[in-house]
Amino acid sequence: GQRHATGMEFNFAGRITSAWEVFYNHTWIPDARIDVSNQALAANGTGAQVQGDRSALTPKHSASLWTSYLLTSQWRVGGGLNHRGAQSPEGNRNVVAPAFTTLDAMAEYSFSDATTLKFNVNNLSNKLYADTLYRGFYGPGAPRTVQVSLKTLF
Repeated sequence: GQRHATGMEFNFAGRITSAWEVFYNHTWIPDARIDVSNQALAANGTGAQVQGDRSALTPKHSASLWTSYLLTSQWRVGGGLNHRGAQSPEGNRNVVAPAFTTLDAMAEYSFSDATTLKFNVNNLSNKLYADTLYRGFYGPGAPRTVQVSLKTLF
């Protein structure tokens, strides 16, 4: 088959103040179509994607936002959002996995320029979402995870 996709990707990174950093990425694909396909539409309208359908596994919007703030010379906190728009699996045109957004958080303490203790929580709200998609099932995304790390440079 033959497909096309048209869209844009935006990336922004910078400091709002000397203590506040922001990172943003957004992928926007408004048009993603199958131009030529050897698949025929089933009589009941189910089955694989056919000519004219939106390409599978191609959400219109995917984005991430992360920000961190230096509270003191030793303490930094941060948080972020990860978003993926609705999409269909390959081979099943009538199934749509809904859009999802997860929230992450971080706190970091610097003992010195060489040693840092970091506490991260990913998927803070423990949201259940479809991360990997297949014709008849999905793989769930990672549940809430907590990680503590100690980094020492020497």
